[in-house]
Amino acid sequence: MRQLASSLALVIVLSACGGAAAPAPTPVPTPTPSPTPSPTAVVRVGDTALGKILVDSTKGMTLYTWAKDIDENSQCNDACATAWPPLITTVTTIAGTGIKGSLGTSKRKDGALQVTFNKHPLYFFSRDTAAGDTKGQGSQGFGALWTVVIDP
Repeated sequence: MRQLASSLALVIVLSACGGAAAPAPTPVPTPTPSPTPSPTAVVRVGDTALGKILVDSTKGMTLYTWAKDIDENSQCNDACATAWPPLITTVTTIAGTGIKGSLGTSKRKDGALQVTFNKHPLYFFSRDTAAGDTKGQGSQGFGALWTVVIDP
């Protein structure tokens, strides 16, 4: 009788635990919404000793144009671009807060996209070390006049 009770108890325990386990439900991934591309602000208006001029939006560094650039195609390369680094971007659609003129881009001879203002390439001056510096204003470096950009 004891053996029968033990066998019966074993059968009850096995039936309670037995049977095929139900497969775990497959998690359904939650879709991640892709961001809507928006214009990137790379230029803004800044206040300097010369008044309201265009500066880059990240550091507030003064932007210049060069009289030798007669259109959107930069003439400043090699040593010139070392002293007057171009404002480069990776996007073709750009915007600037409070800017009245037209911002755009043009392709440099090395393939990089340079930001333009009213179809003229924009540059930094290597001797400007802090936001608001305008040390390049009036320079005749590389054979033509450099001027800060005043947005009319």
